Amino acid sequence: MGLKAAVILCNRKMAKMSRKTIAIVGATENKGIEFAYKLSGDDYRLLLISNDSEKLSHLSESIGVEKPNAEVDTLECVKDGCWEADVVILAVACSEEKMVAQVIKEVATQKIVVIVSEERNLPEELQHILPYSKLVKVSFSPYLNEVIISGNNEEANEEVSEIFNQAGYHSIITQSLNH
Repeated sequence: MGLKAAVILCNRKMAKMSRKTIAIVGATENKGIEFAYKLSGDDYRLLLISNDSEKLSHLSESIGVEKPNAEVDTLECVKDGCWEADVVILAVACSEEKMVAQVIKEVATQKIVVIVSEERNLPEELQHILPYSKLVKVSFSPYLNEVIISGNNEEANEEVSEIFNQAGYHSIITQSLNH
């Protein structure tokens, strides 16, 4: 291998290493599947997490066929997947959010944790469970592909906005998690 080819290979490896890793908890649920497809590609490394190993395997294979450059791994252990991630997206039912928060609280310190639910949920309760995480709520507006992002950390809001914009959504940021 020539020097030029080695440099190109090294640059590709560095680009992959610098990708943000996003864990999608509830990857086989409706929103989780949607996010997995929209976020897969060259920009992010995805960790798809679900208890349903059969659906998880099918989802991963399907993404691999549609987007061969996607870097997608699957896990059944929520804590391991969230430990490895830079950003955690909770695409689980509102009734499961507190339980998942309890499981990941030790490994989500200083990480962005995104709560996504079409149901009404209380982010204050999750913030109490995850006091050292940067909690961001993503709500879907009545307009197609528009999301409302709210959180108490401006940098986390901006990063989540960028992630969802790259996934094809139009995001609107509100500064407070409590509104």
